[in-house]
Amino acid sequence: MEYQFSNAALNIRSQSLKVDGKSVALEERTFKLLVYLIDTRPKICAQDELVAHLWPDSVVSPWSLPRLISDTRSLLRRLGVDQDLIITVRGQGYKFNPEIVVSFEYASEDTRVQLELLRAEHSSDGAHLKFWIGVTLLMCSACIWLVINQSVIHQQNAGFKVSEPTDAKGRILWVDDNPKNNVKEQGYFLQQKIGVYNTTSTQEALLLLSMYEYTVVISDMGRDGEPLAGLKLLRAMRSTGDQTPFYVYTWVDSEKQKEVILSAGGQGVATKKRQLYDYILLHFSDEKI
Repeated sequence: MEYQFSNAALNIRSQSLKVDGKSVALEERTFKLLVYLIDTRPKICAQDELVAHLWPDSVVSPWSLPRLISDTRSLLRRLGVDQDLIITVRGQGYKFNPEIVVSFEYASEDTRVQLELLRAEHSSDGAHLKFWIGVTLLMCSACIWLVINQSVIHQQNAGFKVSEPTDAKGRILWVDDNPKNNVKEQGYFLQQKIGVYNTTSTQEALLLLSMYEYTVVISDMGRDGEPLAGLKLLRAMRSTGDQTPFYVYTWVDSEKQKEVILSAGGQGVATKKRQLYDYILLHFSDEKI
């Protein structure tokens, strides 16, 4: 997905800025500055607010933010952006130029979600028998896969152990192509006696949801080169009548992204661990654990 404005487009997934068709990767703090100013427009962002967002839990020089603003403006001019994006409001802070129209788009991606249905045509008893043998083998393979891959990540001295608490309060289906990125979060839920089951693709997630019950689904937004994978999974679930609570866990803090997920039937978007914990624990207890 990307923000489009002036003669440029800011791509969220690749953290790059495309100007007149030419794409350039941005330094992380420059990228976060632009995204934050766009998301909070037309609000004026105070310097303290921007410093806290761009340098969390850090002590920085009073000149760090002005230098970043200056460097970002210089970069935008060199790239050929034909309008001033960042406006200084003296004595108050900075804001995104309110005269520039910003559109939020999914960068040439098809946002319609379709479930692929397996169609078996058989016109004779022999074909009919082969069809059901194939279905049986497919289901057996799926069951074997589930036994091997249904897991809760439990960290011990020897590494990770596959298990589920015997007195588990419920189950989370976690969809992420890099499950190791969520080891700490999954370990926390395990401590709360919540089972966590990992899968890496939308197809596998839909299969699991069709066979088992889960209390909550957590998904990343983009995976395997598909920037809308999380949204498409959500829409596929809702199109089949599956109303399992659904959350996106991502590092991109975007109000527009939250609006899209909520409008598609999701429950929320979390960008921080504590925020994710608060969302998920609501579905397992009347009180925060």
